[in-house]
Amino acid sequence: MKRILKNTMILFLTIVMFSGLLECIQVKAKEISLAVPKIKVKAVNSGTGIKITISKTKNAEGYEVYVSGKAISYVDYRNVDSFQKIAEVQKDGKAKRTITINSLPSGNYKIKIRSYNSKTYGTMKYSDFCKEKSVKIKKVVNGYNSSYDFSTAQKGDIIKFGAYEQDGDFTNGREPIEWIVLEKNKKQIFLVSKYALDTVPYNKDLVESLTWENCTLRKWLNEMFYVNAFNDAEKKMIKTTKVENYDNAVYGTPGGNDTKDKVFLLSQLDSINPDYGFSEEYDPLEHDVNRLCVPTAYAIMQGVYTDKNILIFLNHAIEESSCDWWLRTPGGSNWNEKGLACYVDMLARVGSAYVNNDTNGVCNSSKGVRPALCISLKSE
Repeated sequence: MKRILKNTMILFLTIVMFSGLLECIQVKAKEISLAVPKIKVKAVNSGTGIKITISKTKNAEGYEVYVSGKAISYVDYRNVDSFQKIAEVQKDGKAKRTITINSLPSGNYKIKIRSYNSKTYGTMKYSDFCKEKSVKIKKVVNGYNSSYDFSTAQKGDIIKFGAYEQDGDFTNGREPIEWIVLEKNKKQIFLVSKYALDTVPYNKDLVESLTWENCTLRKWLNEMFYVNAFNDAEKKMIKTTKVENYDNAVYGTPGGNDTKDKVFLLSQLDSINPDYGFSEEYDPLEHDVNRLCVPTAYAIMQGVYTDKNILIFLNHAIEESSCDWWLRTPGGSNWNEKGLACYVDMLARVGSAYVNNDTNGVCNSSKGVRPALCISLKSE
């Protein structure tokens, strides 16, 4: 009996000691020291890109690269000082690791990164961010072609013109913008982007009276988007269009003054124009698959809300998910006919955004932006 008790006690002590050893190992794994990375940042490619060099960092498995506000949405007037992760770099055994960012518009930027290690007792461990580095992008290199010939383009065709970040990978440069030809005559072609390229509120502030003329989305399209999506040769091809701002066709909400724009949005009437391939009748319950819009991967990164189940509901076979997208016409309702904006929802219906509703309001940043413009077919 004494021998049994002795052996039992030895076994118990062995288990306790082994458990303690495991606990020590686990604690040690928890306490892995992860150094803050050291980086060098400089402008490259004649000032159109950014090269980041990361020094070898103890215990790092990889690095996350963050860029200041302007990279978030080319211009992010909502939070200029914010940072967003735009790239991830895997450690590859080299003493140094480099990454080049090629998809940012011109402007001043701040870069910071942190290292990470996932082998820390089953949890991801991050280092502190390194000290921010400043860099300037002097100019933008855009464009799909140096010369364009759209003379053979027909209504309904897809053409490529200009460039914009779309796949969410800032290291491989901008992707060509695809446009749907809505109309063509001898002098010009009228285009709308095939995809929702970004998400920007119709207006950055809640105001009681709002039209296309005074909304901040118009300013964004004609300044930041226009400047950064097209090269000099392409800008010469884009016509200044007299944009007619009709009253809301259902509620009579005043459309405001006509405007002259390089880039604009489709109107409520455009979205129900059969000449452009859309369903003719305006009906809030009218689902028109031709109005369905898919956002780019980059737009989804920026916050465009999508729903694939919507497409199943419409019995529309498509792999991607659809999203809401803005129209330029003021909206309206039985409760408030001011401060609203029309949009096409993900069910392909034409609706209105309510000024006092954070989810569907004009300050909402989950709706997609589909720019429209006219390209001249003749030199003027």
